[in-house]
Amino acid sequence: MTIQPPSPAIVAAQQAQEKLEACLEAEANFRLEAGAGAGKTYSLVAALRKLIAERGTALLNAGQRVACITYTEVARNEIAQEIEQHPAILVNTIHGFGWSFIAPFQKQLRDLVAAQENRQEAIEAAGGIHNQTVEYNLGFFGIDDKRITLHHDDIPKYLAALLANPKFQKIFSSLHPVLFIDEYQDTDPLVMSALSDQFFATGTGPIIGLFGDHWQTIYRKDYQLAEFPNVEPIDKGSNFRSVPDIVDVLNKLRPELVQHVDDETAQGEARFFHCNAYTGERVDSRNGKAELPAELSVSFINSLKAQLEAEGWDLAPAKTKILMLTHNAIAAERGYPNLANIFEHKEAFSKKEDATISFLADTVEPICLAYIAGNYGEMFRFMGGLPTIRKSADKAEWRAQMDQLIALRADGTIGEVIDLLKNTLRPRLTDRVAKREAEIAGLGPDETPDESKSLKRHRKLKNVVYRELVALVEFINGFTPFATQHSVKGAEFENVLVILSAGWNHYNWPKFLESLQTGNIPAKEQASFARWRNLFYVAISRPKKRLAVLATQTLGPQALAAAAHLFGAENVLSLPVPQA
Repeated sequence: MTIQPPSPAIVAAQQAQEKLEACLEAEANFRLEAGAGAGKTYSLVAALRKLIAERGTALLNAGQRVACITYTEVARNEIAQEIEQHPAILVNTIHGFGWSFIAPFQKQLRDLVAAQENRQEAIEAAGGIHNQTVEYNLGFFGIDDKRITLHHDDIPKYLAALLANPKFQKIFSSLHPVLFIDEYQDTDPLVMSALSDQFFATGTGPIIGLFGDHWQTIYRKDYQLAEFPNVEPIDKGSNFRSVPDIVDVLNKLRPELVQHVDDETAQGEARFFHCNAYTGERVDSRNGKAELPAELSVSFINSLKAQLEAEGWDLAPAKTKILMLTHNAIAAERGYPNLANIFEHKEAFSKKEDATISFLADTVEPICLAYIAGNYGEMFRFMGGLPTIRKSADKAEWRAQMDQLIALRADGTIGEVIDLLKNTLRPRLTDRVAKREAEIAGLGPDETPDESKSLKRHRKLKNVVYRELVALVEFINGFTPFATQHSVKGAEFENVLVILSAGWNHYNWPKFLESLQTGNIPAKEQASFARWRNLFYVAISRPKKRLAVLATQTLGPQALAAAAHLFGAENVLSLPVPQA
């Protein structure tokens, strides 16, 4: 029987794991940079299993645990299951881990709250800070004579503040002799700076292992590779996800981290399509330079989808993901045109930067969906805890209010939903949304000349039917790489169609391709280029078998040359103008 040699991807993975384990043996900090499809979580779990096998019993006897900080609850659960919930390993999100560490230090937490200038009015109204219990559950700041509740943002901030104190550095190290951070590039910058200043730079503290990929940073503003002192770099040059045709594109885009494929004979495709055949008038707005007219853009997209389907693509959602990095034409197609028209900068709603959109999308919608599905445990988790139900009338009132919310979700406006929540507090409005409501109540029902832009937008939002918000959330979670739960980042699909269009003021795809080709990137545009590059990389690295990219804006010679370099000249194709 002939024994097959390991694949190139496996060989590269083994080499990276050996370097990682050598760092653990030498008690050295390290950073595993793992490109898309490299198997970052596999490496992390393998390292945890090694620590369990070699040090698990000793850790438990010493009252210590390896800490593993994850970016999401989904990742936390996945890793915890892989290590069978071993008691020597503490796996948690940054907020869960941070709170578990800082919660015992009540006096210090009260001092930190007291030092915040933006909370002095609330503190004074509550009669000051004395011996209240500091809690963290709902994620909103509050204070009365008995308790102080912390905001989500307080947790990493206060963790970083305590780690600046040598006393707490010693406590931290004694509790957690090893610390792993998953998706380090998206971890709160205050926490990363504290670890760098207090542990990396000083050569003290726990062994710290960073796992991630700075090319997949799409949630923070710092897109470059962070320079941490005394951290051993380890590149994992594997790709277990994609066929060679796709990995070739990734390697041309990122030659400094060459990936090796798992199956060198696997068949697939990677093609780039453009719409330069249309020579008629194009959109020329601030965020829509050289873009197709709205109706024609949709026609080109539908034409390409029909062509791909005729060529054998299965466009069913289970097989093909369509990633639309897109403009208002698609917003209209997806069912939220009025929301799109309200915001000059599309990131305000696509990335949920607007406080009202964020509250509705990240709190109200999950609660509604959980209630509709009968998943009450999940619903109460998003609500912030179990309701107080003392008698059957309480339960009936709670159900009636939720049923009213579901009815408004289907037939009401965003304003009607917010007005209901102001009365029921199920869920309670966030501080920023409540503040906007209070300001509008004080100004009256009509817009005033001196109102802020955010208040004017909030007024307009309240008049939009809530169904548009539902459509927007479906789009965010299912059709773009912007989902907060990494629903695309980290995911993989058999086929992927990426639509590169205008309309996002933070993304300029023709300019990205031109800069890629010329290498001429002025210093002031370095961050923008890295942002464009990272999102493009995340999008095109999702497919296992087939990749198609469609650019709807006019592409100049340099941009087309960049596409030819990445995909091969024979795979850069001009789509014919769709027939009316």
